[in-house]
Amino acid sequence: MQKRWLALPLSLLMTACTQTGQYPVFQEKQPEIVFSDWYLRGVFNWWEAKPAYQLQRGSNGWYVDVELIADEQPYDFKFSNANWTTGQTCGASYKGLAIALKQSMSLTCGAEAANMRFTPPHTATYRFTVKGSPNTSLMLNITAL
Repeated sequence: MQKRWLALPLSLLMTACTQTGQYPVFQEKQPEIVFSDWYLRGVFNWWEAKPAYQLQRGSNGWYVDVELIADEQPYDFKFSNANWTTGQTCGASYKGLAIALKQSMSLTCGAEAANMRFTPPHTATYRFTVKGSPNTSLMLNITAL
């Protein structure tokens, strides 16, 4: 008799759970990126937030110019503020994702942001330009100057 009383409330509970329908999904809003606090950080500057690598506002987005040597080795890099704040750090969707010259790449921000790679085809100054918003899409483009 005791088993029957236990089975009834359990079956009602299971029925109630299956009849509730879909559960609301809460997506966390990505913090607004403060581009004026951003630095291009990578192996070329020992991953430090140096003033020469701080992004500047331009007519076509935020950019920084960097002289890179073409030695057939890729340069790993990310964007972040001086404190490596998670919500202000952006990079690739997976580790080692390569970006080519004049190719646009979507940036991933937050804890899952991985290093990107760029292998310069020749020794030159390169412009790293970021456009967009983390709530829509942040795009990176690299051009030679």
